[in-house]
Amino acid sequence: IELNKLKRFIAYCRSKCGPRLSAEAAEKLKNKYILMRSGAREHERERDHSSSIPITVRQLEAIIRASESLAKMKLQPFATERDVEEGLRLFQVSTLDAAMSGSLAGVEGFTTSEDQEMLSRVEKQLKRRFAIGSQVSEHSIVQDFLKQVGWHCARTSGRMANLFADQCEGEAVQG
Repeated sequence: IELNKLKRFIAYCRSKCGPRLSAEAAEKLKNKYILMRSGAREHERERDHSSSIPITVRQLEAIIRASESLAKMKLQPFATERDVEEGLRLFQVSTLDAAMSGSLAGVEGFTTSEDQEMLSRVEKQLKRRFAIGSQVSEHSIVQDFLKQVGWHCARTSGRMANLFADQCEGEAVQG
């Protein structure tokens, strides 16, 4: 397919098509979401720690957007159960792959308890070091942190500083 034709098709889809979940697709997604949530809770209870892949409303919304996007590509007014199934499959594959590769570290809901504890300690140190309300760049935070801990801990500490900086990039240090 020619690039120009593809661009025109995408523009047309964006302007003329805004599918929503059909009642059947919404029911299927609701049931699957409830099943996934209860399965995650049961797994957490058995293992006595948080699931590495939490199923939250944010993830549910992502599945809805994917399902509706699939319907939009087909110029359908409603996302079908098949679109929901594919949206769920895409979510599970992409999330599991990212979780297995470790690329979700620092993302809301995907931080280990040990990393979360370390982030809390780093945050306390940063609040002591910088004035409340001051603007501090990510680079300054990382460099200052690395100077304090010394180069023998640079790899681990740099990772933690980057995790923290990713969470508060561009924000004022809050009290």
